[in-house]
Amino acid sequence: MKCVKCNHDKLSKEFPSTTITVRCNHIPAFCLRCLIDNLNLKDKNVKCPECNEKLTPDEIKFLTLAWDKAPFKIDIESIGNVKTQQPLTADGAINATGDIYIVLLNGQKCNLPFIQTKTILALRKEIRNKLKVDEGKQKLIYNGIELQDRKTGPTPTQSTLQDYKIVPGCHIQLIVVLYNITRAESIKNLTFDLFWGYPANGNQDYLDGTCLLYMGDTFYRKYDYASVFYPSFPYMKHSGDLMDNANKRGHQQITANLDQLPAEVTQLYFVLSSFKSPTIGHFQTPSFNLVDQTQPDKPLCSYQLEQAANSQAVIMCCVTRVGQGMWQVIQIGKLSNGNAENYDPIEYSIIQCGLFG
Repeated sequence: MKCVKCNHDKLSKEFPSTTITVRCNHIPAFCLRCLIDNLNLKDKNVKCPECNEKLTPDEIKFLTLAWDKAPFKIDIESIGNVKTQQPLTADGAINATGDIYIVLLNGQKCNLPFIQTKTILALRKEIRNKLKVDEGKQKLIYNGIELQDRKTGPTPTQSTLQDYKIVPGCHIQLIVVLYNITRAESIKNLTFDLFWGYPANGNQDYLDGTCLLYMGDTFYRKYDYASVFYPSFPYMKHSGDLMDNANKRGHQQITANLDQLPAEVTQLYFVLSSFKSPTIGHFQTPSFNLVDQTQPDKPLCSYQLEQAANSQAVIMCCVTRVGQGMWQVIQIGKLSNGNAENYDPIEYSIIQCGLFG
């Protein structure tokens, strides 16, 4: 994507994740850095530089927060892959003061105090207390290696931060595993159901549910309202738009037989995006469910859609292959630009998640 202000090609993460105001009828063409540089956010009459719509105090606050937490300020793609130089004291010992950082796939980041002898189990408890993610759902990655609770050997002992050469300033990636699908409970009918109400103006609009399939880091194919079925690939289908104009409600459904997917298909990304309206928040009472049809009361993904209200699209979760007949459901919740007419920004956002390793 090219910023119309600085005229530089940039990744989608370097642009605002949503329209500047709810009244804007365009996708932002200013990168976030240029937008912030050209707006005086302390002024009470801040306006969108592209359409001149005035920002409300809440929208100014949201834009300021977006800049403060901009994911491109952190090298998300290198988290867990690049070694951090160890800070040393004057006598050459490791400096044991400071914080380490936990970063989620959606760019959220929190800091925890560093203690060299802290065990991985203790770290998981701190993450649970701060981020409300149960220990059993935490997959921690540093320097490309998954952190293990215990060392292997004849007398297993608890692993520590020191064992992984983690020092103050290090970034540890947290992947939230919502559900493990084992061989014993292989899902033959994975079902994604999406419902939404028309925007408040009453005009018909579409909240699109899309499944993007990947083979490793290579995009394979998509299932959306326009690509509902491939005769040569009968293991998945999309219902298309099921519209109830009388009640101003829409419905889409995606089904997949995980057992039958070719081994080269490694990941299924479930994405939600707005078709005409600028943001997902324009739709009334949206809801979704990702389940195994044999256990419809056991949701596989619990993402709260209100978290994406100010975004054009959100990558909700990924169903990723971890072995023959075994899958994991991983929480993502990454906001993005893009929709069913232009998946490029969404594909950029998927790459930034770094789950292809």
